[in-house]
Amino acid sequence: MTTPAPTTDAVEVVAEATEDVLGLLVHVGVGALAGLVLAVVLVAVLKILGHRRRLLGEIAHFARTPAYALGAIVGGYIGATIARLNLALPAWSTAAVHLLLIGVILASTGVVATLLRATEAFIVAGVRAGGDQGRANRVTTQAQVLRRVAEVVVIVCGIVGAVMTFPSARLAMGSLLASAGLVSVIAGLAAQSTLGNIYAGIQLAVTDAIRVDDVVLVGTDRGVIEEITLTYVVVRVWDGRRLIYPSSHFTQNPFENWSRHSTEYTGTVDLDLDWRVPVSALRAEALRIIQGSSAWDGRTADVDVTGTSGGTVTVRVAISAADAAGVWRLQCLLREELVRWLQREAPYALPRTRVEIEQVEVAHDPQPEQVARLAEELVALQRPGDAAEAPTAPQESIDADPVDAARLRAAAWGRSALRRARRDKVRRRRILARQERVEQPLREEATVVIPTAEQDAHLAERAREERTRETGAGADD
Repeated sequence: MTTPAPTTDAVEVVAEATEDVLGLLVHVGVGALAGLVLAVVLVAVLKILGHRRRLLGEIAHFARTPAYALGAIVGGYIGATIARLNLALPAWSTAAVHLLLIGVILASTGVVATLLRATEAFIVAGVRAGGDQGRANRVTTQAQVLRRVAEVVVIVCGIVGAVMTFPSARLAMGSLLASAGLVSVIAGLAAQSTLGNIYAGIQLAVTDAIRVDDVVLVGTDRGVIEEITLTYVVVRVWDGRRLIYPSSHFTQNPFENWSRHSTEYTGTVDLDLDWRVPVSALRAEALRIIQGSSAWDGRTADVDVTGTSGGTVTVRVAISAADAAGVWRLQCLLREELVRWLQREAPYALPRTRVEIEQVEVAHDPQPEQVARLAEELVALQRPGDAAEAPTAPQESIDADPVDAARLRAAAWGRSALRRARRDKVRRRRILARQERVEQPLREEATVVIPTAEQDAHLAERAREERTRETGAGADD
């Protein structure tokens, strides 16, 4: 039984198609292998030359893997293109070749990005070899930021190049550029915070406001600049934490850069001590501690009395070190050693609070009753033969009446009753004179008191005068 002719034709068609596909795969595989071998050879040559030229060594180090991928993809693309020219390939082969073309563009973008990294590493290594730490930090920061900017531009160009391989996208992109739509999109994005941070990162790199390894004080947090990117800045604080700040924070807010021109730093240690502190001995001990520390850089070591207000004396010790960390270690050492020295050698210099209590006696003026009693005693003393008579007014306790207590003590010092009477007489006169001076303004304004008899005589006289006037008026009538 013979096979029909159409079936034979179909088998031949399938065989030819299979042969073409295998031919395409062979061409792509051979091309990829050839490209990979060329890439390996190129990287090996760059490594050998890198011993003399550092830039070539950095390129071989960073671009090794992307170069292998690019070589393989480029070889495969060339093989596919040759296969299309020599073989009758199906329609889907066009899509495969187009996909390889996109791979070539993206692999080339990766190679260019790694070349930028190699260039950055070469520049930074050359600057650090010079020994100038400040310049090395500045160049490192600028190289990092500029490399990131260039990477973004390269990646965007690679993506646009891959998209432009499509005819419809090429037409749309051309229309967009012609209508200035892309410019409008960029202007709109510039107002957003993300692009604002990118511009801030570029500004930080160009103006050299902060650099990698700079010691900064942002708010209340002190740390070291660990990384500067296009959108944020990483600050490493003393306890190992990483604080992430947006780049715009450093362009819109003030901050302290403690290593702007150099890493040298000066700090102080303040001690509040008693007024009896031996300043000379304390200065000698502080200088001994500072000079014996490896953190001191030999620039500043001063001990001064900076305050004498209140109940203490403020002693300030100024010290310097190569960086802020060294100053911190030296400050802690000084506090510990000086406290130990004060406790051992001069405990009287430690701060203390003093309280002084005074006994104050307040003398009160005699009361009016006391003045009257003294006046009565003075009248009794003026009578002859009555010097030793006791006063008629009732006596009070000596403790309750300081005047009587003083009088009795003065009388006890005399040798006879007559002398005591004379002393009491003089004392009473002085007291009455003092009271008279005090009460003189009051007596000048006092009302005059007329005795009752005189008032009656005056009233009788006025009555007689009135009757006389009435009698004379009746006789005239």
